Amino acid sequence: MKSELIYTQPIWLIPLCIAVGIAYAWLFYSGENNRSKRVNRILAAIRAILVALICFLLINPLLRSNSTKTIKPLMVLGIDNSSSIRNLGQSALDELKNQLSEFRESLDGSDFDLEIRNLDGEKLGNLDSLRFDRKKSDLGSFFRKVNEEFEGQNLRKVVFLSDGIANSGLSPLNKTYPFEIDVVGVGDTTIKKDLILKGLTANKLAYLGNSFPVEAEISARLYAGQSTVVLIKHENEVLARQNVAFSGEDDFKVIQFTIPAQNIGKQRFQVEILPLSGEYSTRNNRRDIIVDIVDGKEKILLLSQSPHPDVKALRAIMEKNELFEVEVKSVVFDDASEIISSDFDILVLHQLPALNNDYNAVVSRVLAKMKPTFFILGNQSNLSVFNGMQEVVSVSSQSNKSDKVTASFNASFNRYQIENDIQSVVSSLPPLTAPFGEYRTFPGSDVIILQKVGNLTTERPLLALNTNVNRKSAVLAGEGIWQWRMEEFFMNDEQVAIDDVILKTLQLISVKEDKEKLRVYPTQDVFDIDESTVFQTEIYNDLFEKIYPGSVTLQLNGSSDYQKTFNYEVAENNSNFEISDLPAGVYSYNAQAVVLGKNESSSGQFVVRDVDLEFLNTTADFDFLRTLAANSNGQFYTSNELDLLAENIGNESLSAKLISTEDLREIINLRWLLPLLILLAAIEWAYRKYLGGY
Repeated sequence: MKSELIYTQPIWLIPLCIAVGIAYAWLFYSGENNRSKRVNRILAAIRAILVALICFLLINPLLRSNSTKTIKPLMVLGIDNSSSIRNLGQSALDELKNQLSEFRESLDGSDFDLEIRNLDGEKLGNLDSLRFDRKKSDLGSFFRKVNEEFEGQNLRKVVFLSDGIANSGLSPLNKTYPFEIDVVGVGDTTIKKDLILKGLTANKLAYLGNSFPVEAEISARLYAGQSTVVLIKHENEVLARQNVAFSGEDDFKVIQFTIPAQNIGKQRFQVEILPLSGEYSTRNNRRDIIVDIVDGKEKILLLSQSPHPDVKALRAIMEKNELFEVEVKSVVFDDASEIISSDFDILVLHQLPALNNDYNAVVSRVLAKMKPTFFILGNQSNLSVFNGMQEVVSVSSQSNKSDKVTASFNASFNRYQIENDIQSVVSSLPPLTAPFGEYRTFPGSDVIILQKVGNLTTERPLLALNTNVNRKSAVLAGEGIWQWRMEEFFMNDEQVAIDDVILKTLQLISVKEDKEKLRVYPTQDVFDIDESTVFQTEIYNDLFEKIYPGSVTLQLNGSSDYQKTFNYEVAENNSNFEISDLPAGVYSYNAQAVVLGKNESSSGQFVVRDVDLEFLNTTADFDFLRTLAANSNGQFYTSNELDLLAENIGNESLSAKLISTEDLREIINLRWLLPLLILLAAIEWAYRKYLGGY
């Protein structure tokens, strides 16, 4: 480490500090006393050093330190642990694990660190714990997580073992990475005789009494000149069928059905290809689709003062929910009478009421309809008028004063579930512009996100709502949502996190008032078959305050005559109930409990879907893996060439990375300096006392 002093004041002040110290000591010890000259000189020297040091600190010198850190090269061994790898057979899997263990041992003592990760990015300490049971292969997500986790470190190489079957997420071929990728291919590349239901497209939402299209994509391998039948079933009843003939050895067909929407609620439809003789697997002949059949959409009026990027972003977010029909109007450019007469179920006000009071009368008229309202504040918001229009949060702010704030999620908020991944993404997004001032939440308000200024999390709400008042409302106290969506897309190639929070907030304030004292509901509408089904339970007294404990009986009815009863207890620290291993299907439930001496019930519906993407394609794709390796100047190997890979890695020169850092700080902040000054003063004082001085 190399250090040097930097002076913020003229350097001639240093001799002056020394002179002041000497002068002060001379004045103090030049008088007559009973001490010897030698003792006086020692005490004067201590006093001179002490005073000179204090004066030196007053001119605020800085200490600049330069240090160099050596970072060893790093290599990541990534292992595709998806269930398609199991097609190798158990004996081949055991042999593969042995080969990987030998490969790992051969790298011991190398001049680099080795990290082992599975597709989820989880660290594997012991290869014996490796299980090939993942239901989908998102290869792009693996490389993105590795790139993010080891950013700034000396990651030189990734060795990736896979069969090349990618069935989820974005392709890693669309990205460039700052490290070399060597690929180890495993699996069978032989084309097998098979019928595959490759894709299934249908509306997630349909309206009662209408018909909706279903499109099936069928791949036929080695079945030229043969034909089969494709069925669509609902509750074991065949709704439609079509014949399909194949002309080539690797044929691809797209067929379409039109299905009537006859029953309200979530409906499960199964598309099935009748098998032909000699098929390698029939598990990829069937797939389910879930269609939510409803009676109508909720209309949203998005009202703004003038065009703004946030308005476009909000519209894009809300249109993701097919139950929402969004209409955008401007108080400046649209006719006031048309705005007032608009029919809507939810009102979204962007920077309204505005500083220009000419348009606030229109805002008051639409608010008078007492529909759920979502306020978005910004530089053009009239905060004094806003404070009187809602009962979520009041803001006392000086005109044109704003603050740059980021998001910090409120850990105590539990009105809806926010995944940790979503919290992490939103918290890392750039600042919004929020009104600067004093914030006060109204009674009954729930704060979802707090404002964070720099590294300080404040008590000021950034996103809050209140559903305990006559007009349910939410407030986002900042503008710049469009930047959040752009940044998230730049980071993760998707726009999910902030969209999820906004949509759930809109859904929460638009939920019809529920006066039931027992509320039991699944934490999500659709569960995958390998997930636990989780129910949330709330029990209320006459004042609609949560009460504990409580005993609940849950009756569950599903497809194929599935019927089961569960009994569980609700406690203050545990209001969830989990059910595992439910078969795929649409389920209805009815929960009952005795609350304050009365029988209460709650019912609803959810779906368990069987999504095993790994059986859609069982043929290893080595061409994909070769391209992945070539794009990063890496090499392709087979699993039998792991020894060659280890040898090539051993012959490579992976250099260490040198990182130089510069630290600039005030000398007065050095920890040892204050004890030194105290020690000098104490020595002088104690010596004089010992000699009988004052």
